[in-house]
Amino acid sequence: MQAEPSPSCREASPLDTPRHCVFVTGPRGVGKTRWLQLQIHDLSEKQPGARCAVLLAEEGRTRMEGFVQNTPGVTVRRLLLPCICCPALADLPGALRALVAAARPDWLFVEVPALAAAGLVAEFARVLGWPRELVVCLDQAWATARREHGLSPFQMVLLELADRLVSNPAPGGTHCDTAAPQSRRHHAAALVLT
Repeated sequence: MQAEPSPSCREASPLDTPRHCVFVTGPRGVGKTRWLQLQIHDLSEKQPGARCAVLLAEEGRTRMEGFVQNTPGVTVRRLLLPCICCPALADLPGALRALVAAARPDWLFVEVPALAAAGLVAEFARVLGWPRELVVCLDQAWATARREHGLSPFQMVLLELADRLVSNPAPGGTHCDTAAPQSRRHHAAALVLT
């Protein structure tokens, strides 16, 4: 008798894969949660009935819980990152599989801290391989460092991986989405709101 493969070794069926998977990251306090809320609100207007799931791997308090209570079709879960430099310890792929199985979302959003983002996205690609988009939210300091070529190595890697950059998404800030240069796009899903 042959042993059944473990759930983590099975190939995901098309029903187990969300149509859209968006990672969002950036420095603390830049407005990542606010950007997510705006995206979900926009989706609910343009695609009534679309289901969204959010995995929050960011520390600290968030306004997302209150937002979910007032927004139908949204499921939120938290992911504990025991060590931001060791993404495998968090089991992001396992947490995403469980969230997708429970919520069956059309859109999956993953909010991750900037320091852990490259490692978590690499773990996601290695284990799940689902199409994804990486959105990096830039505050004024990151935008200035980018303009003046003063980014740290981890910031440079993160911006190389980015599919889209969002400048100053915090409330009251000037919101500007720009696509990362074509040469920098990796495994991006074609995310078009219709």
